[in-house]
Parts: sequence; structure tokens; C-alpha cells
Amino acid sequence: MQNTARYFCSCLTLAFLLASPCSYAADAVVVDAVDSALVDSSLPIDGSVLSETVLSDTMLPAGAADACQIEEPLAQDRIWLISTRRITSNVCCADFEQPRFSVSRLSANGCQTPSSMDEYLGERLPGRPTVVYVHGYRFTSSEAIRRGLRVHREIACRRAAGPIDWVIWSWPSAKEKFISHDIREKAKFTDTQGLYLAWLLKKHLGCGVPSTLIGYSFGGRVVTGSLHALAGGSLGGRSLPCEPVVNARIDVGLVAPAIEKDWLAPQDYHSLATSNIDQLLLLYNQKDSVLKRYWLIDMVRGTMAIGFGRLQSFAPRADGSRIWLRARECSTWIGHTHDELDYYECPCSAGSEMAQLVDDALFVH
Repeated sequence: MQNTARYFCSCLTLAFLLASPCSYAADAVVVDAVDSALVDSSLPIDGSVLSETVLSDTMLPAGAADACQIEEPLAQDRIWLISTRRITSNVCCADFEQPRFSVSRLSANGCQTPSSMDEYLGERLPGRPTVVYVHGYRFTSSEAIRRGLRVHREIACRRAAGPIDWVIWSWPSAKEKFISHDIREKAKFTDTQGLYLAWLLKKHLGCGVPSTLIGYSFGGRVVTGSLHALAGGSLGGRSLPCEPVVNARIDVGLVAPAIEKDWLAPQDYHSLATSNIDQLLLLYNQKDSVLKRYWLIDMVRGTMAIGFGRLQSFAPRADGSRIWLRARECSTWIGHTHDELDYYECPCSAGSEMAQLVDDALFVH
């Protein structure tokens, strides 16, 4: 019981016994793959396509962030906090016409200055990227701010392009009840959060702002849910009361995502998300002791998470093309933990990879 409780304390409570090496969807253009079979869409999407994606050989070593000169990029970037903690997370009762988010400006050390959605949207500049970071399960408001600022610093010191707007999406994920009940409730909250975030993305697109989304654990579920809802998909039986948007070409970075392996497949729960994804960066861990228990959320044995290295299939983009996938298995350095910061502090080098993703939004879009 004591060991089980320790697993449950780690940000999410999930799982499945590891049976075989990681499998990737063949219906994606896999960047830097060592196995050319990965990009052959004629191969079966049934877990039989096995490979590890090779990333840059010039990754920064662990601890390199401390030596980075981050004062300049931090001074140029604007940091925002958008919180949904004071509005309902019940998808049946949520207002998706004009949600009343709490908006604040943040300094690099976390000091808040109250703002408004009108002010936030009024400062969107066409061509200036906005990055939305979504934390995972069991974060209080203050913890979400600290984590969002930490991830921003890890990325900012590695970027090569111009200034961005960094948005910390703070949602009510703090533990409130007995863990098994609480984790299921927060899983349901991700539907509401996905719809709220889709509303914001629609506003970004109206301002001509390129967006990048970064999600950790349950935050990854919020991210793909938002792109699905943006394209007109429903979550929890609700959809946005506006015209669907496709071909938004939003870049996505996922760290240990708590998303079911087939949710991005055609006709599945987040299937329309791919119609709005340009590049997908996936950092996963086949030894993750929390994602190993992913099936406990819905009590369906055999259910596995993408963050555990199980990616079954992708729906195509709206134009029929395949999304770009860059993925890396990080268990060699991380081991059994489900800690987001491990991905940034080890040779898995999440900071460098996310920095490249953010820079791409400036140069490409």
C-alpha cells in the first residue's frame, strides 16, 4: 500500500504493464527517424512498427540552463497568467460564449499585475508568437506559476528568434478528494479546459497570432482536446458555439502526455485535433511508473497512454496530409519517475527541443 501511494503522489494516477517496446503511428511524417519504415503509411498501425526517433546530437547537457544568459529573452518576452480556477469546470454548466477567465501579467519572478482579456487580446501582435503552457495534475495556483516560469526559463535561454508572449494556463488541478476519485474528476475537467482553451485559440487566430501549445501529463490532454474542439469536435457532449476552424497549423509539444493511445486516430475522441496540428514534438518514457497505471482512470485494462510510448494512429490533417512527428524516448535518463522537470534537466533536453518548436512558429507561420 505504501509503494502504491507513492506512485499516486506523482502528478497523475494511471497504467499498464509494459509488454513491448514503443510503437509509433505510421500515418505521420516522422522527423529524424532511424527506421525508414516509420514513414511508410502502407505499414499496419497496430503496434508492430517499432522504432526510436533520433534527435539533435548537439543537445545541451543537464544543468546547462543555469549557465544560459536568459536576462535578455526574459526582458523581451511578455508573460501572462490565464486562470480558469474561479469558473466552473463542469462541462455541462460552462460558458463557452464569453468565459470569464482571470487574466494577469507576470514578471519574471512571478509578481502579478491584474489585467483583463480585452487588454490581453489588444496586445496580440500579428506575427508575434504566443506560447500557451498547460501544467498537469495536482498543481495549486502558486505551483502552476512557479512551474510555468521555470519551463519558460528553460526554453527562453535556448531560443534564437525574437520575443514571444508566454501564457501560463492555470486550471483547477489541485488534489481535493481521495486520490482515486479526484484523478477521475480532474480527467473530466480536461474536457472543459480543452473547450476553454479552444475559445482562446480562436481569438488568437482572429488576431493573426501564431500559437504554440506545450502540455505536460493531463495538460497534454487539454492541449489536444482544445485543437479538437477548435475544429468543431465535441468534448463531454459540448462544442464551441462558433464556426469550426481547421488548418490552423499549430505546433504542439507534449511531455509525458496522459492521452489515450488511440485518441488522435480517425473517428476517435480527439481525432479532429490533427486537422489543426503542424508539428508534434513528443517526449515519452516507457518506464513511467505513473503512466504505467493509466488504465486505472477508467478501470479498463489494456488502456495505454501516448506518454508511455504507445501511439497507435493519427487522423490526417484537413487537407489529407500527414502531420510531422518528432519523438524521443527518455527512459534511459529519467527512469521510473513522472516528473516534468526531469525531461528538462537530463540529456533528453526538452528545453532545446521546445525552443526549436517555438522558433519554428516565428519563422514558418
